[in-house]
Amino acid sequence: MENVSYIVFICFALPFVLGIPIVRKRTRLVLLFTFIGMCCCLFISEINGLLNKVIGQDMFYLTTNTTPLTEELIKALPILLYALFISSERQKLLTIAFMTGLGFALMENSTILVVTVVQQGSVDILWALIRTLGAGLLHSLCTTSVGVGISFIRDQKKMFLCGTFALLSQAIVYHSVYNSLIQSDYKYLGAAMPMVTYLIIVIILVIVYRKKGKKKETA
Repeated sequence: MENVSYIVFICFALPFVLGIPIVRKRTRLVLLFTFIGMCCCLFISEINGLLNKVIGQDMFYLTTNTTPLTEELIKALPILLYALFISSERQKLLTIAFMTGLGFALMENSTILVVTVVQQGSVDILWALIRTLGAGLLHSLCTTSVGVGISFIRDQKKMFLCGTFALLSQAIVYHSVYNSLIQSDYKYLGAAMPMVTYLIIVIILVIVYRKKGKKKETA
């Protein structure tokens, strides 16, 4: 289906732009980076299309070797720029990183949904759940790991370059492992991987926030 990515972008991403001037400052940041994530997805779809023509490999090779690299590098770029030039506050980086990945996933899932419905006529709820809780969470988790990691090494001159490389590498490898599993006989294990990771992160955050709350009460 020709230009489906641009059609989805117009329908889903542009309303976020219209909402940015209306909402409060904190919410504005959330909308802005959700929109940036959608822009990243649109841009990468063109890049991956060109690489597909140049490399000429099958889809399994591309999704396990090429797309994890291009997607994680482009998604991480706005987060790195924000950390370097605006703020390295951990909570802000956690928020914008998660929303960048969420915007990317929203754009990607919407595009794939449209294409699948056109080609197959319909999709079932199980497909929607696997797609949302698998790939949907995957993109947010990868960008979040980079954003939070950057907050620790932003001001460490000796660690910044190698630390940034390590953060990007783990996001790329995690993405590649997911893509490999989801296209294999272990697809349900692949779909569960982001959900398990997400639950672990939520539990850690709840513990951290509770400890901070107790410290404030005793101070």
